[in-house]
Amino acid sequence: MSSVNAKSEFEDLIQDEILKSEKFRGLLLSGIIVVMLLAIAINSYYLKVFKSDLIKPFQWFILILLLLLIRSILVRKFQVIWFKKNRRRYLSFLYGNIFFETSIPSVVIIVFASQYNPATALISPIVFFYFIFIILSIFDLDFKLSIFAGFVASTEYLILSLFYYDQHTFSGDLSILNMMPVYIAKSLFLLMAGVVAGFISLKIRRNIFSSFCSIRERNNLEKVFGQQVSKEVVDEFIKNNLKITSRTREATIMFLDIRNFSNFCEGKTPEEINKYQNEVLGFMIDIVKQHLGIVNQILGDGFMATFGAPVEDEKHTLNAVSAANEITGVLKSKNTKDEIPATNVGIGIHCGEVVTGNVGTEDRKQYSVTGNTVILASRLEQLNKKFNTSVIVSKDVIDNIKTEGDKFISLGEVSVKGFVNAIEVYKLS
Repeated sequence: MSSVNAKSEFEDLIQDEILKSEKFRGLLLSGIIVVMLLAIAINSYYLKVFKSDLIKPFQWFILILLLLLIRSILVRKFQVIWFKKNRRRYLSFLYGNIFFETSIPSVVIIVFASQYNPATALISPIVFFYFIFIILSIFDLDFKLSIFAGFVASTEYLILSLFYYDQHTFSGDLSILNMMPVYIAKSLFLLMAGVVAGFISLKIRRNIFSSFCSIRERNNLEKVFGQQVSKEVVDEFIKNNLKITSRTREATIMFLDIRNFSNFCEGKTPEEINKYQNEVLGFMIDIVKQHLGIVNQILGDGFMATFGAPVEDEKHTLNAVSAANEITGVLKSKNTKDEIPATNVGIGIHCGEVVTGNVGTEDRKQYSVTGNTVILASRLEQLNKKFNTSVIVSKDVIDNIKTEGDKFISLGEVSVKGFVNAIEVYKLS
C-alpha cells in the first residue's frame, strides 16, 4: 500500500515538473528555429546560391517562425488550463506536441526542396535537427513518447526520401547517395535515436523515483522519530530498506535524570530554565546519538534512550554503557570548568526484551519502546538516590559487556518496586 501511495505521489509531482519542462521547451524551441534559419543561410552561402534566391525561402521560414512563436504562446497558456482540468487527456496533448515539433525538420526539408535541389535537401544539415527534437522528448521522462518521436522522425524522413531521392543523380564519389538503402539506414538511425532517448528518459525517471522514495522514507522516519535519531541511523534505515513494525527484540534502555532539578527551578524565569535544559541535556543527547542510541522521550529533567532499536546493533549494551561513561565524564568536566551550574545526574541501564513499534495515528506517530526492561531501567535510575551514585546497571548489563565489567562494583541484590525477585545491581566504579 505504501509503494502504491509513493507511486501516486510521485506521478503527481513528476507531472507538475513535466509541465514546467514543457514550458521551458517552448522557449527553447524558438531558439532552435533561429538556429535552423542560420544553418539554412550558411548552407545556402556555401552552395554559392545568390542572395536574391534566398528571399523567397526566407519568407517561408520567417512565416514558419512567426507561426511557431504564436503557437508557443498559445500552447503555454493552453497547457496549464488543460493540465488542471484533466491530467489524463494531457498525455494526448504531449503526443500531439511531439508529433508537431518532430515534424518541423520535415516541413523545412519540403520548403528547401521546393526552392533548391530536392535530393540535396535529404542530405543537408537540416536532417540533424530531427535528433534535436528527439533529444528534447527526454524532457517528458516518458519511454513511449521518446520512441514515438523517433518513429515520427524516421517515418517522415523515409517518406520524403522515397519522394525526393531519385529527382537528382549524384556522380563520382557521391554516387552512393543514389542508393535508397542509404536513406533507409538514416531513417533507422532516427528510429534508434528515439529508442535510446526512451531508455535514457526511463533511466532518469527511475533514478528520480528512487531518490523520491528515499526522501519520502526519510521524511516518514523524521515524522516518526522527530530529532530522536542521528543521520547515520536514518541512513541505515534507508540503505537496508528497514520497516518500522511492531516486534519483540533485544535492546538496552537508559534512563537519565537531573538531580534536584525542582530546587534549581525555584526563583528562575522560564527562559533561564530552558537555557539550562538545553545546556545540560543538549550535549547528553548528542552523546547518545554518537553511540547509535535514540532518545525516545525527553522529560523536563531527563530522558529515556534506547540502544539496539530500531536499528539492530550487536553492541547495543556496550554502546549504552559507553554513552553513560562519556556523559558522566563530560558533565564532570563542565562542572569543574563552571561551564554550567553545578549538576549531578542519575543513570539507570538495563537490557533485555522490549516491544517496539509505532504508536499513534497516520498523522501523528511516535516510535514506542515498552516492556519490563523499560520499567526496570527506570527503577534502576531511581536507585541512584538510595546509593548516592551516578550510574547503576543490572547484572544482565554486566554479563553482556563482559570485558567492561571491571568498571563496575556490585551493590548486591536489591528489591525493586514492581518486581517479585530481588535484582543484583552494579554501580560505576
